[in-house]
Formats: sequence, C-alpha cells, structure tokens
Amino acid sequence: MKMMNNLKLAGVMLSAIVLVACGNADEPALQDTPAVSETTVTETTAPEAQEAPEETLAAVEESDGSFDEEAQAREVSLRIAQNTAESTPVRFQEGTHFARFRPTKATVGGGNGIEVVEVFWYGCNHCFNLEPFVRQWKAGAAEDVSFVKMPAVWNPIVEQHAKLFYTIEALANSGELDSAEPVHQAIFDAIHVERRRIQTESAFKSLLAKFNVRGETFDAAWNSFEVDTRMRQAKSLNRSYNIASVPTMVVNGKFVTDETRAGGKQQLFAVIDELVASER
Repeated sequence: MKMMNNLKLAGVMLSAIVLVACGNADEPALQDTPAVSETTVTETTAPEAQEAPEETLAAVEESDGSFDEEAQAREVSLRIAQNTAESTPVRFQEGTHFARFRPTKATVGGGNGIEVVEVFWYGCNHCFNLEPFVRQWKAGAAEDVSFVKMPAVWNPIVEQHAKLFYTIEALANSGELDSAEPVHQAIFDAIHVERRRIQTESAFKSLLAKFNVRGETFDAAWNSFEVDTRMRQAKSLNRSYNIASVPTMVVNGKFVTDETRAGGKQQLFAVIDELVASER
C-alpha cells in the first residue's frame, strides 16, 4: 500500500530542448560570449471547466452571437500566427553562419529602419562579383530595411578609394551627378574589367570627367566637410566592426556575416533576410 502511494506521488519531468573575401589580414575573432544555459520549461495546466448553469446557456443561445464570433475570430487568428511562427524553422545558426556583436555597435544611419551595411572596396574582386546580387537583393528589400554601402579603410590605397566613394556621394547629393550608382559601377568596371589602375586623384578626375564632372568641382567635393565627416565615421565604424576583409555585411549593428560564413552568395542573402526578420 505504501509503495502504491509513492507511485501516485511520482510526476513526469519534461525538459526543453533548446530546441571568400578580400582582406588585409586574418579576420579577428569576435568577443567570446558565454554559452546559453538550458531553461526549464514549466507546463501550466488550465483548471477544468465547470458546467455552465442552464440560465447562462439559454442566454447564449438567445444571443445573436456577434461578440462571441468576433472573439473567436481573434482567437483563431492568434492561434494561426502562433502556429506559423512555431512551425517556421531557424535555418541559420550563430557561430556558424553569422556572429553577434556583444555589445551591439552603432549604425551608420543612427537607427533609421533595420540597417544592412555592406563594407566593400572597389579593388576587391569578391565585392565586384557580389555587386549584381547586392543590387537584386536591394531592389526587393522591404520598406523597413535601410541598405548602406560603407568603404573599408585599412591602408592608404583602400582609404583613397573610400574618399573617392564619398566624393561621388557628395557630388550626387549636390546635384552635380544625376546618380551615384553608374559612377560606382564604372569604377568597378575600370578596375576589374578594363584592368586599369585607378589609385590617384588625377585618375579619379579623368574617370569622373566622363560623367561631366569638372576638375574644380571634383576638388571642391573631395576637400569638403561632408566627405571629411563621412570618412571619420567610416574609420570609426570599421574599427568598431573589426573589419579586416570585404565584402562584410553588418545587420543593425548586431550581426556580422559574409560569403564564407553563409556558404555562398545566394545563401548570404538568405542569412541576411533571416537576421532582418529577427529584428522586427
């Protein structure tokens, strides 16, 4: 009898199963973070429903049911949303396909939407080859996503190209260029298709002259406060993000990934999409 009582007192325990780049050096490891500990999930059982009195049942039957139908519709919608979220698998894993900055870093735009930054260099063949994929993804990005290009700045030649990038942006902002995009592509093509050395101010001016930018206009933008400010920000964020290779993608100052981590060009943007979704 005592043994039977002990058996009746025994419970069932449930446990939760938690559930290629251009660079100047090997990429530094991000700050190590402690492993996430398992969390015990406690199941809460709802109390048994009591039988409703006959008067209550009669009142419900006589009602037109509009309130109950609306409440039921809301409950069904909530259950569908919950089931959809639970049935959507997380495809990509921290430490394998992406890494997380701890603590979170500053963003280029300072909180304007969910920011995706591509850190690049005109002279990087991987950046050149990735460019069509970047444009295709950008064209289909949601309205709450803010895409930003940021140049790398790790040596004098790369820094000159960074200043060229921001000079082109400044010329577009002032209306001297109709758009910056064709000029950026022309620089990529000059370096990687035409095999030209685009490394000096005279070479920059010669290329921009094809877009009707005069030498003195170029000089004014090149030496402007706007370009100087953007260069300072790029240097600060390059240090903060530990940029040592390109192309590198940073999502909202929290996550960093690249082609190698993600497993290829197509999967890189699938990783980015999943990280963006996690920020909503």
